Amino acid sequence: MNELQIGVFALGGILIAGVLAYNKWQEIRHRKMAERMFPPTRVKSGADAEIDVLFRRNARAAPPADTSAAEDGGGMTPPERREPGIFAASGAPRAEDGLEEENEEDNDAADDADDDDSGAFSAEPPRDLLWSGIDVIAALELVEAASAGEMLAFLQDMPPRGQKLLRWIGQNEAQGKWELLTPECRARYRHLRLGLQLTDRESGPVGASEFALFTRIVRQAAKAHMVVAEPLPDRQEALDQAQQLEQFCYESDVQIGVNLACRKSPFPGTKIRALAEASGMTLEDGVYARRDEKTGATLFSLQNAEGGNFTADDLKNLRSNGLVFLLDVPVTPHGQYVYRQMIDTAKRFAETLDGVLIDDRRQPLSESQLAQICQNYVIDIQRRMEAAGLTPGGALARRLFR
Repeated sequence: MNELQIGVFALGGILIAGVLAYNKWQEIRHRKMAERMFPPTRVKSGADAEIDVLFRRNARAAPPADTSAAEDGGGMTPPERREPGIFAASGAPRAEDGLEEENEEDNDAADDADDDDSGAFSAEPPRDLLWSGIDVIAALELVEAASAGEMLAFLQDMPPRGQKLLRWIGQNEAQGKWELLTPECRARYRHLRLGLQLTDRESGPVGASEFALFTRIVRQAAKAHMVVAEPLPDRQEALDQAQQLEQFCYESDVQIGVNLACRKSPFPGTKIRALAEASGMTLEDGVYARRDEKTGATLFSLQNAEGGNFTADDLKNLRSNGLVFLLDVPVTPHGQYVYRQMIDTAKRFAETLDGVLIDDRRQPLSESQLAQICQNYVIDIQRRMEAAGLTPGGALARRLFR
C-alpha cells in the first residue's frame, strides 16, 4: 500500500468521524430543543417515584424573557411575577410611546380635553369585556355618536394578531349597557373604549409594534371624530405589564391528560362511542367533549391516544389501544369537581373496556396519585388565578388561554 492510498484512507476516516460527530451533535441539539418545547411535568408519588401525567398542548413552551434587560445590555432573566390584579399600567405618557412617527397636529383632537371635560367619562365597562389587569385601555368620548361599523373600520387591514388582540367596547345608551362592537351592532355610541390584550396563549406577550398600532388607531379615531380622549398609557409600563402577565400565564397554563390503556384487546370504536354518549359527551371536531349544560363551556374531552380524529364513519371499524382524557385547567370552571367527574368517567371506561389508567410511563395510577394531581395542578393553580382576579373558565381566562 503506497502513501497515496494510506492518505486517502486516513482522509476517509477523518471524514467519517466528522460526519458521526456532527450527527451526534445534531441529535443532542434537537433533543434539548424538544425538551424545551415539551417539558415534562411530574408529580411526586413516593420517596423516589414520579408519575408523568401532565403535558402542555397549545400552551406556552417557555417563560418569557425580560427583553428590557436585554435592550439595556443586561442579562436575560425572567421578570418578577406579580398577580394580574395589580398589573394595571399607570403614569403620565412619555414621548417613547411608539408614536414618534406621528405628526403633532394628528394629536390635537386626542389631547383636546380640559378640566371641564374630566367628568365626561362614563363608568368603566364590566370586567368580562375589558379589564386593566389584562388589557391596555384607551377611553374615548365622542361629541357625536358613531356607528359600530365606523369604529371597526379602524381595525381593518391589520395583521391577524392585531385583529385578535384589539377590541372596541361601546356603551349602548338605549339599553344602558356596555357591549363588544361587532358588525351586527346597530346602535350608535358616544362612550367608547379600545382595548389591547397584553398576551395570549398562541403568540405570547405584545411588543412595541402592537402597542404602536394600538396608539395609532386611537389617534386616527380621535382625528376622524370629535373626540375627548384620556392620556394614552405609557408604552414601557404596558410592555412590562405584558411580560409579567405572560409569566403568570406560563405558570398557570397546564393541561392534564389521563391515559387509558387496554389490558388485552384494543378498544372497539362502537363501544367508545356508546360509552362517550352515555357519559353526556358529543363528537366535536374529531374529539368527544363534555360540556356544561348551562353555560356550554367545555369541561373535558376524550381523544384517541394513537392520533387521528374520531369520525362517525370510522368509529364503526376503529380499534384503539388507548384513549386520553384531557382537562384544560385555566379554562375549566370549578376545576376540582370537573377533574373528579373526568376521573369517574375514565374509570367507567376502564371497567367496561377492560383498560387501566396509567401515567406517561405506563405505570398504573393509584387513588392517592390522582388526588395529589388534583391538589397540585388543579386546586392550587385555580386558587392562585382567583386570588389574582381571574375566574377559571371565565371570560377573561378564556381570552388569555384560548
